[in-house]
This record gives sequence, structure tokens and C-alpha cells, in this order.
Amino acid sequence: MADRIEREIEEILRKIDEFVPERGRRTARRAGRPFAAAQGWLAHRLARISLRQVAMWALIVVVVAFFLRSIPGSTWLMIGGLIVFVTAFLLSRRSTAPKVEKRWRGQPIDLSGPSLADRLKAFIKGRRQA
Repeated sequence: MADRIEREIEEILRKIDEFVPERGRRTARRAGRPFAAAQGWLAHRLARISLRQVAMWALIVVVVAFFLRSIPGSTWLMIGGLIVFVTAFLLSRRSTAPKVEKRWRGQPIDLSGPSLADRLKAFIKGRRQA
């Protein structure tokens, strides 16, 4: 019985070795590979920029353009910075991350502490009892 199982296993392993084809080299796609790598790098870098950073840099551009008004084009730079700042601010207000409910052993839990009103009520109730 064990010999038969060993033979079947060896036969399956032989078939797997014969089944996996050798990978051939692709020469046609190599021409676009540097562009794809640069595009992937740029996409990765841009994905890491938050709306808060965009708004901060737009505000810095507006302030610098305000103080350097004598430079030609600074008015347009200030207007562009304001547009980018307002857009980033509105988008940051609009986008909300989905709130994940905290759970412990399958049951939802509330980790928020008592509110100011609850603490005042407890303080007053404790003073009355004393």
C-alpha cells in the first residue's frame, strides 16, 4: 500500500516538473519598462501627498506671492494659490473616512469617556450624598 502511494506521488511530481514551461525572455516589452517604472514611481509619490499638505503649500505660495508683489506674475500666483487652497480645504471637509466600529470579542464597545455634562452631574450627585 505504501509503495503504491509513493509511486503515485513520484508520478505526480514528474508530471509537475514536465508541466511547468520555461519562461522565455520578452524583448518587445523592454522598451516601455523605464517609462512604466517612472510612472509607477510618480504615482507612488503623488499618492502619499495628503490634502493637508497641498493646502499648506498653497497657503505658503499665497503668503510668499503677497510679500513679493513687485515680481511680475505674483498676482496670478496668489490667485492660483488661493484657488488650490480653497479646493484642498473643501475636499478635505467633504471626504470622510469610514468610521470603523471598535469591537471586543464580537461585541461593539464604546471607548469614549463621559461627557462634561455627565461628569458635572456625577460631581453634583456626589456632593449631595456627602
